[in-house]
Amino acid sequence: MDRARREQIFVFLLCMFAAVRVFVYSAAFPFFNNVDEQMHFDLVYKYSVGDVPREELANYSSRVAELIVLYGTPEYFRGPEKFPQGRIPAPAWKIPNVRSTQDFHRASDRWFRKGNHESTSFPAYYALAGLWSAAGRSAGLTGGNSLYWIRFLNVPLVAALVYLTYLIGRTFAADNPVQRLGLPVLTAFFPQDVFYSINSDVLSPLLFAISLLMLLQLYFHSRSVLYHALAGLAVAGCFLVKISNLAVLVLLGLIVLLKVKDLLAEGRLAEYVPRLSALILGTFIPTGLWLGRNLLLFGDVTGSAHKAEYLGWTAKSLGQIGDHPIFGITGLFYFLEKLTVTFWRGEFVWNLEHIRLPWLDTFYAASSAIFLGMCLVFLVWRRDDTGREYRFLLTVSFLTLAISVLVLAALSVVFDFGKCWYPSRESPYFTSGRLILCCLVPLLLLYVDGVGRLLSWRKRPALALGFLCLVAVVITVSEWVMTRHVFSSSYNWFHLKG
Repeated sequence: MDRARREQIFVFLLCMFAAVRVFVYSAAFPFFNNVDEQMHFDLVYKYSVGDVPREELANYSSRVAELIVLYGTPEYFRGPEKFPQGRIPAPAWKIPNVRSTQDFHRASDRWFRKGNHESTSFPAYYALAGLWSAAGRSAGLTGGNSLYWIRFLNVPLVAALVYLTYLIGRTFAADNPVQRLGLPVLTAFFPQDVFYSINSDVLSPLLFAISLLMLLQLYFHSRSVLYHALAGLAVAGCFLVKISNLAVLVLLGLIVLLKVKDLLAEGRLAEYVPRLSALILGTFIPTGLWLGRNLLLFGDVTGSAHKAEYLGWTAKSLGQIGDHPIFGITGLFYFLEKLTVTFWRGEFVWNLEHIRLPWLDTFYAASSAIFLGMCLVFLVWRRDDTGREYRFLLTVSFLTLAISVLVLAALSVVFDFGKCWYPSRESPYFTSGRLILCCLVPLLLLYVDGVGRLLSWRKRPALALGFLCLVAVVITVSEWVMTRHVFSSSYNWFHLKG
């Protein structure tokens, strides 16, 4: 069996492992987690029935309100000691005739009367998950099974992402086995817990990776008008997942400018105008339509002004912005450390305690700093060390990562967060790594490159690949240790009967 065939089998197994892992943990965690899962589920359901919200704070759907009461667990925020006899109460769906009780009607009515402040969120994930949800209902899935079916959309998304990382490595680092194999290994084992949730952030890594691959391909090679149009649609789709995916538009602008520069030097710009037009139109027609809709309905293109008002955020004056602690060494270090840690492991709590191991958080933060720093050192000072296309890939990876971090830093400094609990006046930082999960592939590209630089002794990749496999094992064991008690929850899919 030749090398290429062995690699294909290895990557296929990685895709299958990633799929099984996401399936198991998505099934193990009960509904509804602390990362706004109720809100995201409400939007998915509304899109699945063709009810795209036209109000800034649209109330929860009555059907969603009932499912939240029936299948939601208190375990994310309260432990057994907070209940009579020290026991978590039985799930509502196990209580006979629960729908006819006054308690059920009161609880459902409270949710129905609440406004969903995510109502104006960008639509790409909700449209896709809505179609997936509708397909599940058409196949006969109801109740809790229909809820978990939406989560299980993450299974093919993550499997596709793993294969795509292999494709990126094979395309731009064909002679670098550390990047070619290490990247899909780390992606398959990546411990970000948002992948076990109904949440729009889960779509960002895949669409950004597709956009990155297609944009670099059309920059370095000649591609058809159709290819350019599809690349534009991929970019639009990525941006329309979440406004914090702004880096994808910057990447598009950079690629267009560099391509035009090269074409002018070659005297070939005229023949490329249809292709570049298809790229730009493919991006900005869907993007412009959505932003225009927001402007007409809500008075601002992002649709986020009313969300900020609802949460109690107010814009700071220029003088107040300069007082933010992020402009000091301690504040900046805190922001970057917390952002890095949550980018890796996520933000789930259980019994109001973060699911984390302190030493593992330290490893995530320290290893990211070391290996990204190593990659940067070689990229800047050893210009002839890598091929042009691979160097460009690393450069735009740093660029998109830096832009995404700056977006969260800017959002952190421009608002006074009032009485909001996160971010807050006491800790005025956006440190949720999931918000910039579009940078998953860029960060892992840089991380794996740094590992290869530091550990590929005499250009032999075995040590670097061995280290990455060891990281994958540590992540797997640690994740099980941290979440093993979740599997016994009577609220999860393994205990579901309908």
